Amino acid sequence: MTTSGQYNKTNSKPLPGHGHIVCHLSSSATRPSFTTFRASYPIKLLTPKVHSPYLAAAYVITYGGGMVSGDSIFLSVEIHPNVNLMLLTQGSTKIYKQRPGNIFVNNNILLNGEEELKISEGTRQKLNSFIHKNALLLQLPEPTTCFRDADFTQRQLFTLQDVTSSVIILDWFTCGRMSRGERWDFFKYDSGIDLILDDKLIFRDVVLLMNDNQNKLKKRLEPYECYATLVLYGPKVIPLINFIIEEFDKIVIGKVDKMPELVWSASILDEKQNIINGVVVKVAGITTELVRDFLVKFALKNLKDVIGENLFERAL
Repeated sequence: MTTSGQYNKTNSKPLPGHGHIVCHLSSSATRPSFTTFRASYPIKLLTPKVHSPYLAAAYVITYGGGMVSGDSIFLSVEIHPNVNLMLLTQGSTKIYKQRPGNIFVNNNILLNGEEELKISEGTRQKLNSFIHKNALLLQLPEPTTCFRDADFTQRQLFTLQDVTSSVIILDWFTCGRMSRGERWDFFKYDSGIDLILDDKLIFRDVVLLMNDNQNKLKKRLEPYECYATLVLYGPKVIPLINFIIEEFDKIVIGKVDKMPELVWSASILDEKQNIINGVVVKVAGITTELVRDFLVKFALKNLKDVIGENLFERAL
């Protein structure tokens, strides 16, 4: 496995908390290569060996397995024509509780004991990606887990060059550290997705959950402990889109005696000339494993034809 540090020998060091990935495919090759692959604390980039043609993969890792109060991360990704790039994480992204005091990462001013004690601006993460013609981005992280009192804001921008560009976006989160008895005890979870095609916004989704002293989130969201949003768009994922729509059309809605362990819905994102170009899937489950099984064994099961079976098993 190659680390971002090996690439930094030939690339200038990015700003604190910033990462940059550029992946391209030469005309005579079937294996993509990274022309830019660099990151700076508190994130690190790793790339595993991939055997499927036209596919590359990168792990986006945070030191210590999570993000602390005051961290601000920015990752830019560019995928050149004919490349399939998969972005992964190792384990769930942990968001630690918001704390007053010293703020070190990606802040110009260091608060110390001689100054007025302040609360940080929470934990922030941003992804900007550009997908060229006939390219595919697979954004398949592990779920985000916000600890008690955590304050997390995330924005993800996906820009498709034209109608031949494709994307799979997974954004999911859990109720917290269930082993510690935490259920929806974070302060704020704010996650947004923008999808742009031909300079036009074609999809926007924002999940904003904020707690109060009465912990109304717990009352509203239980019994489910994991929620997911899955977006598929573009010609390279049309078979997956059609399968999801066909299966959802088979569901008969009726009266139920109790809340099901897993619920899901599918909405058509874009349809032209009787061709469905995109779909948005929403999922809720009483456990994270139920949602994971739904994604791996149902919604994305045919993805192994694109990325290979072994890598698919490691993806989620």
